[in-house]
Amino acid sequence: MPPFRVSLVILLSWICANAFLFYAEVLPRWRAGQPPLFTIDLADEAGNVRPYVQWKVLVRNEEFLKLTTGIDLVEGKEDEFILWADYKPPNPLKQKKDFLWLKHLRSEFKVHRDGDLLAAYARVSIESFRGVQIPLTMEMNGEIKNRLFHPVLTTDTLAGQKTIPLSPMQVPVNGGMFQPFHPVHRIMGLFPGRTWVQPSFDPLAMALSTSLAGLDGQEPVGTVLAKVRAGLESVNWKGKSFACQVIEFNGHEMEALVWVDVVHGAVLRQKVKFSGAFEWELVRID
Repeated sequence: MPPFRVSLVILLSWICANAFLFYAEVLPRWRAGQPPLFTIDLADEAGNVRPYVQWKVLVRNEEFLKLTTGIDLVEGKEDEFILWADYKPPNPLKQKKDFLWLKHLRSEFKVHRDGDLLAAYARVSIESFRGVQIPLTMEMNGEIKNRLFHPVLTTDTLAGQKTIPLSPMQVPVNGGMFQPFHPVHRIMGLFPGRTWVQPSFDPLAMALSTSLAGLDGQEPVGTVLAKVRAGLESVNWKGKSFACQVIEFNGHEMEALVWVDVVHGAVLRQKVKFSGAFEWELVRID
């Protein structure tokens, strides 16, 4: 019989291994119908390991925008983070000939370490629309209090600046949300056939549609039905082939596919189709 200390080490190792197996394989199945747990990646939290991820945005198979996403620790707060997404055109001169000339898009979500949503911010800058020069910057900013988002809309045009408080709207308080314009870096706990209903909250889409359609912009709150496909698909990334699980998302006038690396859970690609026509594809660069 091995010495007591050796036996204790063996026992503790067995407990840790089984605890990890329970968390990674069993617990997600017990939580059937619930979205994957929201977590702050330790690499993102460290900030100096992988402070941001770069993407290219494809529309009609052509690069339309460049996207950078990241996570920052709120200054003076140990448990609050800013999840941000920043869009810029790869070639501003070319966009002058397009249907829509976007100068800048940005969205931010302030979240607690456990995933609770604390505040949201979106900014849209447009130079022209349908060939007409209409320099416009629109910002939407607000805190979440008692499950209500209290947005304030600020517009800056040639006519001057205007601030418009909007009506409070109920929003999901947990950070595990689906956002067509704000991809997450990592999704864990997936398995074939897993399904769940997930809240959708996208203030950037609301700010963008409001800037183009007036105050009757797209409602930013909704739900999507998600399902992991049974089979795996290969995605070429950095010259190598990666086996990925594919998540299907279906919501109101929106369909999306997300490809997730089976080994590390990294999101490598995300394709979104709006109203059955307009497609927006995000491809991870690094």
